[in-house]
Amino acid sequence: MKNPFIIIALIMAVMLTGCTSSDIVLPKIENDDSVMYISHLKENAITALDLTTGREEKVSLPFRFSSIVEIKSGVYMASVKEEESLYEVNIKENKISPYMEIETGILELKYDRENGLLYTANGKTNNIQVIDIEKKEVLKEVRVGEYPSKMVHHGERLYVLASKSGEINVMDTSTNNIMNSFSVNERPEGLHFDGKNIWTGGHGATGELNEKVFAYDPETGEEVKIVTTGLMPIQISQVNGDSFIYVLSHGDHSLTKFNADTYEVEKKINVGDNPSFMIADGKNLYVSSLDGDEVFVLDKDSLDVLDKYAIANGPYLLFKGGVGE
Repeated sequence: MKNPFIIIALIMAVMLTGCTSSDIVLPKIENDDSVMYISHLKENAITALDLTTGREEKVSLPFRFSSIVEIKSGVYMASVKEEESLYEVNIKENKISPYMEIETGILELKYDRENGLLYTANGKTNNIQVIDIEKKEVLKEVRVGEYPSKMVHHGERLYVLASKSGEINVMDTSTNNIMNSFSVNERPEGLHFDGKNIWTGGHGATGELNEKVFAYDPETGEEVKIVTTGLMPIQISQVNGDSFIYVLSHGDHSLTKFNADTYEVEKKINVGDNPSFMIADGKNLYVSSLDGDEVFVLDKDSLDVLDKYAIANGPYLLFKGGVGE
């Protein structure tokens, strides 16, 4: 007969941790405020990196995240392209848990915190799903162009980049209907709304290599500005809507900063081998170098490298509490 005290101890341990058999325990580092979480692309794993000490803790996962978005402080929603589930990542409770069933093919997530709505972009079905996150209920599916890979939410507009059909679909979030669609540059990638224009970059036409980002009037679809930045720009961002736009380009391994008012390039630097993802907070930028196996910390104003960390096996998605776009 099994020792009853051992059984009771095991039950109490499960109750105390708050975890179920389907939960995955996150790597734990005590100083939560300084921790960056890194999802890998070349292995199924997630790393917790203490930006103060450089200490790392890694745990294996049964999948790789395709997108992650903050729902509230310390709680994130994540998608896995091949999985029929969304996952809640709770860094306060130190766990990853299945959240709700969903179709496979999710490439991108965006969250409307004011209305509690999650938008999912499905590259398999070419649909945007509108989800009431609290009720775990799909409110509507909206058909868009081929392979919706990026989304930007601003006010009552959701901008969707359909990369294979080379178009931007503009959805009115008050009705969840597509109100406008227009063609953009060939093989586009990256999407950003600066308050007036919608920007995209990408690889360029077959046989050509693009080194520009393009601004479009979201009402008319007219191309209004072109800025030369780096080879194959894949991500375009601003920090808290300030006057500078940052462009990450993986073709020439660069990060470019240009003025959003004058469109003049202020600075361009190298950020490792195949930079693939970027986030920011009030004063710093954080960039993952997929093939260089590094994560860079940069001053957002000077673009000086403040620190860099060796992170093996393809660091990709980054998330950190209180971090903006």
